[in-house]
Amino acid sequence: MASRKMIQLETNASLEKTVSLTDQIYDRVRQEIIQAGWRPGSVLLEPELAVLYGVSKTPVREALRLLVQEDWVVILPRKGYLVRPLRLGDISEVFGLRMMIEPSLIADTARNAGAAGVALLAQRLNEQREAVDLQHSLDSARDFHLASAQFARNRRAERVLERLLDEVRRLHYLMPEVESHITSSVELEAHERIMKAIDASKPDEAADLMRSHLAEVAQTMIDAFSVIRID
Repeated sequence: MASRKMIQLETNASLEKTVSLTDQIYDRVRQEIIQAGWRPGSVLLEPELAVLYGVSKTPVREALRLLVQEDWVVILPRKGYLVRPLRLGDISEVFGLRMMIEPSLIADTARNAGAAGVALLAQRLNEQREAVDLQHSLDSARDFHLASAQFARNRRAERVLERLLDEVRRLHYLMPEVESHITSSVELEAHERIMKAIDASKPDEAADLMRSHLAEVAQTMIDAFSVIRID
């Protein structure tokens, strides 16, 4: 009986280690895709990634399966995995979904946030103003949008938004031409107006401001995509 328990404990420990490695590889590959280390159209091979990360192929395979489920990569039968190519239509889809979700979320936030919510938004906005490079600018802008949705009390919509914001971060890394937008006065003033509408408990105004902000950012992305080539 004791030997059986020992085997079970060892098996569980091995499983936990594999899951942990899978999560680590998943996070690393996903971040590489978002930050354009692996560009659209790149082919990912299990053996090469296993060598690169110093692990066996098993956690690499499981991590890639998770990335397939989330549509970051697609399977190449009998070859490997392909980092999903980027189309102009992807930008329209991402911002179309954000337009469906965020104005409603921000309206609910204006109803629910209170002083604590406004204080958090002010902190996020200040972090965006003080960002010293692209990564910090993108992270703080993303955090502002997530914070502005946090008090809407719709966790499922918040998770969808989180994924869409990661797609937008990827666009910024793939298109350096739009880097200046994330630190521009247009971006910062839009966030400030949204925050003030929330502070004033004006849900309709907050929703309208979010729609205008998203439309302006989407157009900036579309214009940049139209004049460059992303391989």
